[in-house]
Amino acid sequence: MKRSRIVAGLGIIGAISIITVILILNFRPYLQITQVLEDPSRYNNQEIQVIGIVEGFSGGNFNLTQGDNKIFIDVSDITVPDDVENGIQVVVMGRFNHLLYLNATQILVQCS
Repeated sequence: MKRSRIVAGLGIIGAISIITVILILNFRPYLQITQVLEDPSRYNNQEIQVIGIVEGFSGGNFNLTQGDNKIFIDVSDITVPDDVENGIQVVVMGRFNHLLYLNATQILVQCS
Protein backbone atom coordinates (compact mmCIF):
# COMPACT_ATOMS: atom_id res chain seq x y z
CA MET A 1 0.00 0.00 0.00
CA LYS A 2 2.73 2.47 0.95
CA ARG A 3 4.73 1.68 -2.17
CA SER A 4 1.72 2.32 -4.47
CA ARG A 5 1.17 5.74 -2.86
CA ILE A 6 4.80 6.67 -3.49
CA VAL A 7 4.56 5.58 -7.13
CA ALA A 8 1.27 7.47 -7.56
CA GLY A 9 2.79 10.60 -5.97
CA LEU A 10 5.83 10.43 -8.24
CA GLY A 11 3.54 9.98 -11.25
CA ILE A 12 1.55 13.08 -10.33
CA ILE A 13 4.71 15.13 -9.76
CA GLY A 14 6.09 13.93 -13.11
CA ALA A 15 2.90 14.84 -14.96
CA ILE A 16 2.80 18.31 -13.40
CA SER A 17 6.46 18.83 -14.31
CA ILE A 18 5.87 17.84 -17.93
CA ILE A 19 2.83 20.12 -18.25
CA THR A 20 4.76 23.03 -16.73
CA VAL A 21 7.66 22.59 -19.16
CA ILE A 22 5.29 22.43 -22.15
CA LEU A 23 3.51 25.61 -21.05
CA ILE A 24 6.78 27.48 -20.53
CA LEU A 25 8.15 26.45 -23.93
CA ASN A 26 4.96 27.48 -25.74
CA PHE A 27 4.49 30.78 -23.92
CA ARG A 28 5.24 33.79 -26.10
CA PRO A 29 4.40 37.14 -24.56
CA TYR A 30 3.13 40.06 -26.60
CA LEU A 31 6.11 42.19 -27.58
CA GLN A 32 5.98 45.95 -27.96
CA ILE A 33 7.37 47.23 -31.26
CA THR A 34 10.03 49.20 -29.37
CA GLN A 35 11.19 45.95 -27.71
CA VAL A 36 11.63 44.29 -31.10
CA LEU A 37 13.41 47.32 -32.59
CA GLU A 38 15.90 47.51 -29.71
CA ASP A 39 17.54 44.33 -31.02
CA PRO A 40 15.91 43.06 -34.25
CA SER A 41 18.56 40.38 -34.76
CA ARG A 42 17.47 38.75 -31.48
CA TYR A 43 14.08 37.93 -33.04
CA ASN A 44 15.33 37.13 -36.57
CA ASN A 45 13.54 34.11 -38.03
CA GLN A 46 11.57 33.66 -34.78
CA GLU A 47 7.82 33.26 -34.27
CA ILE A 48 6.76 36.33 -32.28
CA GLN A 49 3.59 38.15 -31.21
CA VAL A 50 3.70 41.92 -31.59
CA ILE A 51 1.12 44.42 -30.38
CA GLY A 52 0.62 47.76 -32.10
CA ILE A 53 -1.58 50.13 -34.06
CA VAL A 54 -2.61 49.43 -37.66
CA GLU A 55 -1.42 52.06 -40.15
CA GLY A 56 -1.71 52.16 -43.95
CA PHE A 57 -4.21 49.33 -44.21
CA SER A 58 -6.32 49.21 -47.36
CA GLY A 59 -7.12 45.51 -47.54
CA GLY A 60 -3.60 44.08 -47.74
CA ASN A 61 -0.19 44.58 -46.18
CA PHE A 62 0.19 47.34 -43.59
CA ASN A 63 2.48 48.80 -40.96
CA LEU A 64 2.15 48.01 -37.27
CA THR A 65 3.16 51.10 -35.32
CA GLN A 66 4.01 52.32 -31.86
CA GLY A 67 4.64 56.06 -31.96
CA ASP A 68 7.19 56.68 -34.73
CA ASN A 69 8.34 53.05 -34.74
CA LYS A 70 6.93 50.55 -37.22
CA ILE A 71 7.18 47.01 -38.54
CA PHE A 72 5.91 46.00 -41.98
CA ILE A 73 3.23 43.30 -41.82
CA ASP A 74 2.92 40.92 -44.78
CA VAL A 75 -0.55 39.34 -44.83
CA SER A 76 -0.22 37.48 -48.13
CA ASP A 77 -0.44 34.06 -46.42
CA ILE A 78 -3.54 34.73 -44.28
CA THR A 79 -7.08 36.06 -44.45
CA VAL A 80 -7.23 39.39 -42.64
CA PRO A 81 -10.13 39.67 -40.18
CA ASP A 82 -12.97 41.91 -41.40
CA ASP A 83 -12.67 44.27 -38.43
CA VAL A 84 -9.04 45.27 -39.09
CA GLU A 85 -8.86 48.98 -39.87
CA ASN A 86 -6.45 51.87 -39.50
CA GLY A 87 -5.99 53.21 -36.01
CA ILE A 88 -6.99 50.10 -34.05
CA GLN A 89 -4.74 48.04 -31.81
CA VAL A 90 -4.07 44.46 -32.91
CA VAL A 91 -1.76 41.60 -32.07
CA VAL A 92 0.06 40.09 -35.04
CA MET A 93 1.66 36.67 -34.82
CA GLY A 94 4.18 35.52 -37.36
CA ARG A 95 7.78 34.94 -38.35
CA PHE A 96 9.98 38.03 -37.97
CA ASN A 97 12.79 39.09 -40.28
CA HIS A 98 15.51 41.37 -38.86
CA LEU A 99 14.77 43.76 -41.76
CA LEU A 100 11.64 44.81 -39.80
CA TYR A 101 9.32 42.55 -41.76
CA LEU A 102 6.79 40.17 -40.16
CA ASN A 103 5.15 37.45 -42.24
CA ALA A 104 1.79 37.23 -40.43
CA THR A 105 0.26 33.88 -39.53
CA GLN A 106 -2.58 35.33 -37.44
CA ILE A 107 -4.06 38.70 -36.48
CA LEU A 108 -6.01 39.15 -33.27
CA VAL A 109 -8.45 42.03 -32.98
CA GLN A 110 -9.93 43.15 -29.67
CA CYS A 111 -13.62 42.36 -29.33
CA SER A 112 -15.81 45.45 -29.06
